[in-house]
Amino acid sequence: MDRLVSFTLDFEDLRTDPSVQEERVVLVTDRILGKLRERGIRGTFFCVGELAEQHPALMRRIVADGHELGVHGYQHIPNDLLGPERFRSDNEKAKAILSDIAGAEVVLYRAPQYSLVPSTPWIPEILTELGFIASSSVLPAHSPLYGWPGAPTTPFRWPSGLIELPSPVTKLGPMTFPFLGGTYLRLLPSAIRKRGVRSSDPASVLWTYCHPWEFDPDEKFYVYEHGGWLVSRIGWLNRRGMLKRVLNALEPQAGLPLGEIVASLGDVPLFDPFGTDQQLASGQK
Repeated sequence: MDRLVSFTLDFEDLRTDPSVQEERVVLVTDRILGKLRERGIRGTFFCVGELAEQHPALMRRIVADGHELGVHGYQHIPNDLLGPERFRSDNEKAKAILSDIAGAEVVLYRAPQYSLVPSTPWIPEILTELGFIASSSVLPAHSPLYGWPGAPTTPFRWPSGLIELPSPVTKLGPMTFPFLGGTYLRLLPSAIRKRGVRSSDPASVLWTYCHPWEFDPDEKFYVYEHGGWLVSRIGWLNRRGMLKRVLNALEPQAGLPLGEIVASLGDVPLFDPFGTDQQLASGQK
């Protein structure tokens, strides 16, 4: 039986100087929505709150097409650069904005750049306090940016009760990487993606992750603020083929939006890397 892969998109805008660089995120996202609509695919859009605030009409089109919204921070800033207090205030604000637009409480979260890592252990507890029920913020592998090697690769529960759907990963030789999204999905041979799906743990939840700019071959090149020339140039490679690759990954039938998958999960294992559960039980902080 074929494993189903769900569609997710991180709605963000990485321009370094919006005063001179053309905004194309609405144009490109509308194109993506059209292709998903043609195929009857519903997915999950994790949106930067500030950007959603600027484009409420687009957010409403996303919801009208049957997709669900999730929070991707208020600004696209990795969480270790925010700290607990700003993390709380930013995501409380973003959640309120997106819930108002959706007409229902938004309860899903994804960290910018997978920045739920050992150095940000306060994230799950704060998310739970803010009313989130699930996250897809952990990359269970080494990464040049943010990763958590040794974290579970199948759904798990944080001590706060928050459910985590880790990024799908596969192995190629000694390397473990998130084969269903971003640079990996855009550049690697489709055979690696197919093998990754076939060999995935039956308990894992498979989802693509991508960004509007990855579907935009006509955007003029610029250097990302924190990326450097080489990383930025890689970000432009094979943008023209990205839509086809994503749609192929969703064949023959796409998986459900992540919120519906979370609702269907039974009990999932606890992951308590810091002994938080024992501390809470004993009344320690």
